Amino acid sequence: MNREQVIDVCDNNWNPTAATMYRISHRTMEQSAHGQWIHDNEGNKFLDFACSYGVFIVGHTQSYIQQAVQKQLDQVAIKPYGSCDENTIKLMAKLADMLPGDLNRSYFCNSGAEAVELAMRAAFEANPKRKKMVVISDSYHGKTLGALNILGQTGHRTPFTPLMENVEYVPFGDIAAMKKAIGDGVSAVFIEPVLGGPYLQVPPAGYLKQIECLCRETGSLLIADEIQTAFGRAGKMFAIEYDNIVPDMIILSKGLTGGHAAIAVTVMSEALERKLIDEQGIDPRLLTSGSGGNPYNNTAALAAIEFIEQQDLTGRAQRLGTRLLTGMRQVCADYPQLVLEVPGIGLMTGLKCANPAVETAITMVMGKQNIHLGHSMNEKAAHPVLRFYPPLTVTEQEIDQCLAALEQTMKRLGSRPKLMFKVLNQLIKRQYTLPRKFLYKLTGVKQAA
Repeated sequence: MNREQVIDVCDNNWNPTAATMYRISHRTMEQSAHGQWIHDNEGNKFLDFACSYGVFIVGHTQSYIQQAVQKQLDQVAIKPYGSCDENTIKLMAKLADMLPGDLNRSYFCNSGAEAVELAMRAAFEANPKRKKMVVISDSYHGKTLGALNILGQTGHRTPFTPLMENVEYVPFGDIAAMKKAIGDGVSAVFIEPVLGGPYLQVPPAGYLKQIECLCRETGSLLIADEIQTAFGRAGKMFAIEYDNIVPDMIILSKGLTGGHAAIAVTVMSEALERKLIDEQGIDPRLLTSGSGGNPYNNTAALAAIEFIEQQDLTGRAQRLGTRLLTGMRQVCADYPQLVLEVPGIGLMTGLKCANPAVETAITMVMGKQNIHLGHSMNEKAAHPVLRFYPPLTVTEQEIDQCLAALEQTMKRLGSRPKLMFKVLNQLIKRQYTLPRKFLYKLTGVKQAA
């Protein structure tokens, strides 16, 4: 299929607005990807600093992982629920060895949202008298019906209300608000160690430790959602290491297989599992996923972790993250009307933009210079963070290439009048409701018959 045929299918069978945007932006089609680079249908190549919001942590089509999963495929890909295989056992042991405390009970799932729901079920069963959960405002924990109950981003949650009533949202970094919300004790506190998504924010030192203390004092469970931060993305193997906390459960996904298979896991402490079994009489099978944790996925996860350790990608993220973050801050310092802040830690960095129109403009101009960035796709956020999440295998030269493109982009956009971005912002906020004929006329692109 050529580009127009693909867009026609997109228009008729998936997302008409996306099809329109593809047409008016003259965007080419991604065809293949290797390492840090994406190749399109016209032979162009793009540096991938979007990384599917952090999934391709070891680079695209990593040969070490491909060889491991091919070997597994030659034996068996999927086994029935309840059976075991060598690499799954090795993965369980590996996670237990890497994680702190007695976090050594792995429950495999197919997606992050499924793993979040598993953690919610365990929390409710651990202390049935407590129904309240505390969550961080603007946090992201998935979009399945159960996970929506604790989703901090209102744009995704509100259309499905009413949901659970006993959920309190508190601002990230506000320990006084957290203390008040926990009170004498709650069922569980869900926390992203670094607030992710379009609200990227690094916590003050000691914030996580204070929450851990509040949970221990009140008998509340602490659940760390490290779907976006684990396996070196934030400059540590796990972001909880910055404050040396030990949660009762930790949820992992995204970088777990480096994008070679869809997988998630909730790792529970041995003490919590014993409480569920011995005190509450819960059969652990009630918590499990019927199809999570097959040999193929778990082999990919085991190989990805081995690769991350062998190549010291965590140390690399810390070292190169400093280079990227420092450069981004230097470039953007002269454009406060466009970029309000440059948050980041490790290779989890971004630009907090003045408004969604600025984010879109930076994305498009960087795209013209063959750099892909992680656009928030969130036109409702007042100041969305445009994410710079390269694979941890990125080189110094590739970071410098991105920074040079960013400098050219800011020079170009910095000379544009503020009024232009205000007008564009109004259009972007209404992009899904604007008549398509208007968008084609505005851009001068011929509408498909």
